[in-house]
Amino acid sequence: MKLSIAAIVKNEADSLLEWIAFHRVIGVQSFFIADNDSSDGTSEILEALAEHGIVHRMRFPTPEAGNAQMPAYAALLAYACGKCDVLAFIDADEYLLPMDGSTSLLPLIDQLFVSPDVSAVGLNWANFGSGGALFAEDGLVIERFTKRAKQSFGVNFHIKTMLRPERGVKFANPHFVYLSEGRYVDATGADITPHPKHGKGLSSEIVWSGARINHYATKSLEEFFVGKSRRGSATKKARVKHKKYFLSHDRNEEECFIAKQLSQAVLAEHEKLRELIEATLSQPEKKSTATSRWYALTQRFRQKNTV
Repeated sequence: MKLSIAAIVKNEADSLLEWIAFHRVIGVQSFFIADNDSSDGTSEILEALAEHGIVHRMRFPTPEAGNAQMPAYAALLAYACGKCDVLAFIDADEYLLPMDGSTSLLPLIDQLFVSPDVSAVGLNWANFGSGGALFAEDGLVIERFTKRAKQSFGVNFHIKTMLRPERGVKFANPHFVYLSEGRYVDATGADITPHPKHGKGLSSEIVWSGARINHYATKSLEEFFVGKSRRGSATKKARVKHKKYFLSHDRNEEECFIAKQLSQAVLAEHEKLRELIEATLSQPEKKSTATSRWYALTQRFRQKNTV
């Protein structure tokens, strides 16, 4: 089955290419991206990759109401219908991770969706903390952050959804979508029971068998305050992710190297994507309209995360 990712992003240039490279390594074939007024080079990365058919970029300014994520999800869901078999809605700090020794998510996708009555799969979070890192450093996210909360940590009850796009009706929140028909199952194929206290978007059990989502919720202290905190929430206009959010999500109880084991493959794919971007940005017609931001990006790509 053809697996794609849908996401809304804003100013994610520092780690966006790794995120795309990682997911291509585990079997994702295309990306449907809503670009929410990015100004740090994210737009240029997406435009360049769109020319090669890797990304479908949708310009998505923040609506007057100030809540971009739900309208973006609705637009992405409609656009992706008929273009992929399964569509995963995740954020740029979330990494779909095959478990149980697999390096590709596609066998599990084929297994879970072989039954026509399965319409959606909810994957639980695995919350990763800063590991004590204060500042942003070179290297892949999956290499730099290897400490996470225990499986029982309450935040990990959250799910993110993969679904047959033609059966999605409306998102209740970024985690849960109403379906026109069919079952909503977990990574083992069992029906998901909503969390008894928090309802839709959180499951009653935390399942890490088969697959999960590594959620790099904080990264380093610097990256959190310069990135996530400054960007704000795409779902709730008044929500501020600041000190309280960092402290509650900066959990580092257990070491985990499952994602890190894919580093070499991710670096090789990162290099291929970087070369595509550089080739696109160096075209004469691009040079005539290129901004200094484009050239700064290509220089950064030469120096960082290369094999």
